[in-house]
Amino acid sequence: MLSIQQMQNFDRHAQDTLGIPALILMENAGANAARTINEHYNLKNKNIIIFCGTGNNAGDGLVFARHAKKYGANVTLLLIKPVLRTDETKTNHNIIKNLKIPIITTIKNQKYDIAIDAILGIGLKGTVKDPYKTAIETFNNIDCTKISLDCPSGIDADTGNTRGTSIHPDITITFHDIKKGLNPKNSGKIIITDIGI
Repeated sequence: MLSIQQMQNFDRHAQDTLGIPALILMENAGANAARTINEHYNLKNKNIIIFCGTGNNAGDGLVFARHAKKYGANVTLLLIKPVLRTDETKTNHNIIKNLKIPIITTIKNQKYDIAIDAILGIGLKGTVKDPYKTAIETFNNIDCTKISLDCPSGIDADTGNTRGTSIHPDITITFHDIKKGLNPKNSGKIIITDIGI
């Protein structure tokens, strides 16, 4: 199990010492999450909605979208804010637009088989506020299988405490190793997947 600081140190070591760009780490995370979920659920013809925030967790979700489409899923992205924060996430957003994967800003009355949480990740500080609070509540109310990428949004990955409100996933696909605050009660079934470090 890793603390947030330890995971961030691994990330920095991979980039600064090993020379693995953040874009490759993000690609590995999203691609391996899609592969893992496809192995469990067979994504062909599944209707999937991916809730994306603005940082690197959103970038993981954008990569996941591309690979889920490769497995035959019908993918829709919901962007919580129009402005993305990192270059890697912006790059993957442009790829999604080039692929013409649908991007929406409000939930529609479509039936989804799987909802993916790529909203906040492990870098959360403070209490969850709108528009993320409303997005998390909307996500939790969707009647389908719910999966978080790396850490359920709204959960403190060190303590396991809820920062005001949080995603209630059936499964959490966590990257590299389990974060020490995650447990079956707040994260559902926890599956570790590789990011290449």
